[in-house]
Amino acid sequence: MNEFERTKWADAHYAAIGRALTFATRFEALCKTLNIMLGVKENRSVLESEDDIRAFVDRLHKRRLAQHISSIVGNENELKDILEKARLARNEIAHDLALGLDRSIDSLPESAVQHLMERLKELVKTLAEADRIVSLISSVLTNEHLPVPEFLKNYPRLVEQWVTGLGEN
Repeated sequence: MNEFERTKWADAHYAAIGRALTFATRFEALCKTLNIMLGVKENRSVLESEDDIRAFVDRLHKRRLAQHISSIVGNENELKDILEKARLARNEIAHDLALGLDRSIDSLPESAVQHLMERLKELVKTLAEADRIVSLISSVLTNEHLPVPEFLKNYPRLVEQWVTGLGEN
């Protein structure tokens, strides 16, 4: 790692990767939160004492995302497929996407950067579709106001644009 020059073009691409990581982290946090809500709803006795609450939270905090998803979906195979694809997208964003980017993006072939951004769009869209479902379930459980159908329909595209838009407005 010996290239420290920054350009607007490279910064825009690195920023897109950062926004994707932020959104991937949001998805993971939402899944954990939903699983906690479902766990409390299923077993209210975990709220009987401070020690019970602490033990419950500690137990859930140690779980991996796949375990949270498994608890959320139960036997709902279609939901499991959607959330599992999102989990894999989250893992790719968090662990693999930036491999090889330890030098300036400017030094990579343009085709490699285009491929990177297309892959990022696919991953983010997959995440956004699952995030929409988890958010909607959470809203129903907490009696929050539900978004209008038009917003729900457009949500994955809006997230994709927010993440991968490079400031070409």
